[in-house]
Amino acid sequence: MSYRLRVAAWMVLSASLLILVMAVTGYLQLEEELRAGREDPTHPQHPEWALHNSYHEEEIEEILGEMARVWTWTAIPLIVLSLGAGLLLARRSLLPVRELNRQLAAMRPHALRGNITISEADPSIAALASHLNLLLSRAGTAYREMAEFSSRVAHELRTPLMLLRLRLENAPPGMPPAFQEELQDELARLSRFVERSLLAVKAEQGNLQPVEEACDIAATVRDVAENYQLLASERELEMTVDADVEVVLVSDADLLRQALHGLMENAVRYAASGLRVTCRGGSAPVVEIDNDRDPDTIAPGGLGLGLRLVNGICQACGWQFESRATDHGFHASIRFIR
Repeated sequence: MSYRLRVAAWMVLSASLLILVMAVTGYLQLEEELRAGREDPTHPQHPEWALHNSYHEEEIEEILGEMARVWTWTAIPLIVLSLGAGLLLARRSLLPVRELNRQLAAMRPHALRGNITISEADPSIAALASHLNLLLSRAGTAYREMAEFSSRVAHELRTPLMLLRLRLENAPPGMPPAFQEELQDELARLSRFVERSLLAVKAEQGNLQPVEEACDIAATVRDVAENYQLLASERELEMTVDADVEVVLVSDADLLRQALHGLMENAVRYAASGLRVTCRGGSAPVVEIDNDRDPDTIAPGGLGLGLRLVNGICQACGWQFESRATDHGFHASIRFIR
């Protein structure tokens, strides 16, 4: 049961108990006054009064029954009013919590700061906001330091990798061609990792500026998927591509390729038996990538660079990125808002 319903339930219960006590007390007191006169017709304080013993039993039953009916019909609107008051009270009490949630939802990873403000005099809410501000300040500092460190490391690796590739290209004739080709492939892989790291940091810091141009999303999906179909075949995976539609939007084609590379690379790497790439048109075109996974052979989590990069690119371009992982599969989607 939610907090609002609990508060409303307590209000209704309190009002119901109060009405019940008042009704029962009044009923018993009136019954005592009406029936007591049968044995003692005098009034304790006014002997000249002749009210006691002036009603027959049927009249007493009628009076008490009418009183019970009046109390019943009066209690119904009172209980309804108490329910409304409880819901209103709970709603007003939760206003600071909703404001906290709104400010937290509006924060971005690269802008975590302890700047939550709550106009609330309640000490508990004020202490909660203070603790959240302290945690956000620490998290923001750690995030910025991590991003700066990643950027520095990537920049430092750029030059040595380039020099190594140049030296391999100009290596003496005695080096075996197969070994030289293998080293070139590894260096190219490391170079791509460095470039993606720099791109991910730039995207998360909000410094990525998309270039808007006409982009055929479906054609881009087919083009990128063609390379990964070869990798899927080498791993004996069944890869299905359903992108036979024409979806042209004003977007950044290079960034879209980077995002698709990140998602398809993860799908091919972790798929157990197959993956599926789908592109659908409509008012909100979407690209979906699904792959199965073997829960007994799931590799331990890596650096998460692929999804970080995809998420940063989508935020910079205004696309909606969603991902969902289970023990038996992984689903990712990029939705484009026209």
